[in-house]
Amino acid sequence: MSGKLRNSAGLSFLNMRILGSYALVYLIDGGGRYQLRRQPPVRCRKGDLLLVFPDIAHAYGPNPGGKWSEIYIVFEGAVFDLWRRHGILSPDRPVLRLPAVDRHARELLDIDALSRRRDPARQLNQICRLQSFLASALATQPDRGGEAAYTGWPAWLVAAAERMERAEPLSSIAREAGMSYESFRKKFRAITGDSPGRYRNRLAVDLALQLIYEERLSNKELAERLGFCDEFHFSRRFQQFTGQSTRDFRRSLPKGSR
Repeated sequence: MSGKLRNSAGLSFLNMRILGSYALVYLIDGGGRYQLRRQPPVRCRKGDLLLVFPDIAHAYGPNPGGKWSEIYIVFEGAVFDLWRRHGILSPDRPVLRLPAVDRHARELLDIDALSRRRDPARQLNQICRLQSFLASALATQPDRGGEAAYTGWPAWLVAAAERMERAEPLSSIAREAGMSYESFRKKFRAITGDSPGRYRNRLAVDLALQLIYEERLSNKELAERLGFCDEFHFSRRFQQFTGQSTRDFRRSLPKGSR
């Protein structure tokens, strides 16, 4: 199941829900809290991704008088069970911070649209894109030496990540954050585990995957759109982050999407 809900009342905190499947809930507007049974509630806001686990009672929704709009996907499968056994998906980290809300919302809505097509190849593409989305979300969470990642990023870092999506110069982003570039680089790396350049390249490659699928842009067009100096630089970064060339990726797409 998947879909989009606006101004949702959420789920009851008195009678918590139990699912037999996994689910993700991406908050695209508003704020509130999310709670798993026997755990304290976690505050969440626009740009947070909530992870729901099979057979664990949970509740989420807006604060009294507040609002909450979401995109949700319910899923299951052995690969996600394997991720959970190895601690990649864990109830100890039930909320992930994903800024650049418009881009992530588009990606989830694309996955949702694929679920409505019964062609097996498109459904396989859907589950692969869901795995890629989750893997990317998990990989970009800050490592704070044991502090829960879902406590959220500082406002300057959220703003910086959103500007990176628009391919703004890193020096300008640092100035907007009120820091020298060197100070910005060190603080950014301390929280995210990535340098600003690598983080921006990762965002750009994620967007390139979507643009190749939806708009069939050439490497030259992608390089210009995403702020790379030329198509050869873009191609190298694409292969570095995805493990395959753009040509191989295009060949792997269902017919009509190349």
